[in-house]
Amino acid sequence: MPAPPDFWSRRRRAVAEDAARQDEALAAAETARAQDAFAAKDDAELLDLLGLPEPESLTPADAAAFMARTIPVRLRRRAMRALFHRFPELSVPDGLLDYDDDYTDAGLADRPEPRVWNAVQRIARSIPEPQPEGAPAQTAHDPAAGAGISPPDVSPAAGTDADADADGPEPPPRRMVFRFEDTDR
Repeated sequence: MPAPPDFWSRRRRAVAEDAARQDEALAAAETARAQDAFAAKDDAELLDLLGLPEPESLTPADAAAFMARTIPVRLRRRAMRALFHRFPELSVPDGLLDYDDDYTDAGLADRPEPRVWNAVQRIARSIPEPQPEGAPAQTAHDPAAGAGISPPDVSPAAGTDADADADGPEPPPRRMVFRFEDTDR
């Protein structure tokens, strides 16, 4: 287990953090001053002053020059807009993105999809068999039985799990029963 930092270690770390914050503040102030100085000038003057090419003639190799902090944001956006307009293949994903796929349903992806065929078979079993022509029609629970409509063909398709439901409806789930022997005897 490492020893807790002593007073002087904490003090050196605090001084280093304070110096880093001061450097960041100075850099931000310098960038703000440069942005204020560039705000009054138009884009053509800025391009000449900074020695940058026209954004409309920008190539991917020249784009790094527009990414400096001293370049005004409006000029940087104009250059990127022109670059992606001129080279649309830059905006096509390469397929190597880690989060390119949708992982929101990852928990459900391993579950098998419910078979519609089993539901169709249960419905088909509830439809009564067609009666011979001499027998009276039973229309109490099936209005289509006496109307000359034949029930749908429910023969199993190849590769389905028809044998599992051929025995009848699924049995109800069993409950576990625990029995303990009396140890008092």
